[in-house]
Amino acid sequence: MNIPRFLELYKEGRLDDAFLSVIFDNPLPASTGRVCQHSCDNRCRRLVQDEAVNMREVHRLIAESILLTDAFDEMAGRILARRLPASGRKAAVVGAGPAGLTAAFYLALLGHAVTVFEAHAEPGGMLRYALPEYRLPKSALDREIEIIRRLAAKLVCNTRVGESLSLNDLDAGFDAVFLSIGAWKESWLYLSGTEFKGVRPALPFLEGVAMGEAMPLGDHVAVIGAGNAAIDSARTAVRRGAAATVIYRRERKDMPAIEEEVDAAEQEGVRFLFLAAPHRIVGEHGEVKGIEVVKTRLGDFDPSGRHRPILTDEVRIIRCSAVILAVGETLDLDFCKASGLRLKESGSLDVNRYTLETSREKFYAGGDLVTGASNISNAMGYGKEAARHIDARFSGRSRFDDVLPQFVYDQRPPDPVPCRRHHGHDVPAALRRRTFSEAMDALTPEEALREAARCLRCDIRENGGHAAVHV
Repeated sequence: MNIPRFLELYKEGRLDDAFLSVIFDNPLPASTGRVCQHSCDNRCRRLVQDEAVNMREVHRLIAESILLTDAFDEMAGRILARRLPASGRKAAVVGAGPAGLTAAFYLALLGHAVTVFEAHAEPGGMLRYALPEYRLPKSALDREIEIIRRLAAKLVCNTRVGESLSLNDLDAGFDAVFLSIGAWKESWLYLSGTEFKGVRPALPFLEGVAMGEAMPLGDHVAVIGAGNAAIDSARTAVRRGAAATVIYRRERKDMPAIEEEVDAAEQEGVRFLFLAAPHRIVGEHGEVKGIEVVKTRLGDFDPSGRHRPILTDEVRIIRCSAVILAVGETLDLDFCKASGLRLKESGSLDVNRYTLETSREKFYAGGDLVTGASNISNAMGYGKEAARHIDARFSGRSRFDDVLPQFVYDQRPPDPVPCRRHHGHDVPAALRRRTFSEAMDALTPEEALREAARCLRCDIRENGGHAAVHV
């Protein structure tokens, strides 16, 4: 995203232009404004003075100010007005998660007939079925998808490639195909006792809750893992009336989950047991009664850059009525193997790193299929790049600049504003844990304006020239 641009446009009071700047860079801004891991903070020039600009919260406020208000229809019309004439080319997208929806948005803007095939009953992928409502209200996601629908992208749900639709069918019916299936297959932890009733992988648990299914947990849930799925599972369990303990074999600082999500879980009463590894699940009459854990100590660094956990002889039992396994996600690539697509030794799909082309003519791939389980920003980046390369295949040149609006805005280096970073507003923990309503409110317009004014404009060179920097 061209972050300095939308911050400056918002600072100048040009909300409509700021929104257009955001959405033409990022077609899912209300979603990323809530759940992105905001790695852009690490590259913010403001860090040399105090704290990074809260770019995520500002673009959330900009997105909400249009998508969730009466201004939606007019702005959707302005987006549609930039669509190029029909090219006569047809593109298929497999998977309606962040990567697939992003590819569909840009391919449709570029004038191609786009059909998105999705295995679930509704589009959104993990945004809809793995992220809890309190983190991402689906009303916001639905508005983003509505714009993609209005661009004439056809969304075909309840259609699983490899079963009701083969890659050969796609090959025969489309001029290009983008494969963007998420990492929906749970990595399994091989422990004694996983056969007991009440032991569940994290993604099926979160998906079941999202679909309104009964997910009995009892009074205490043990969650094994330390990523976002583990934290989401624990916070969801609390909202379902259970106590929750997250068990992790390293220390808190090593957790891959978003830091503020871990903080929020702790505030809501989730307990954490660090330096502990699961040994076996204990049960009676087929029911979970507890989990044995082994105390660990940290050894030398491993390839991940973290200390390797080493088992000790100290064992303890955590009493619980259910166990959720959140130890990572992997890919179900059976349909790829059956269709002759080349895989890497790591198990991910092999693509040309520059064009995202697979070993099969006119088939492209991106997102989790290529990287393994990743995050929304990386997935969307693959979708955008795939659309760029597919369009170049169709047209023989790069046409992205033909659909993107141009903006004129102040290019003077700003004076540093002595103002600390503004944060979104957490709903009190005592209220959060009782409901699936959104857990964090957006910045106010005034706070977003002050935050935008903190930007030191990393897109402006010292000589006053302008550099179009995308962070």
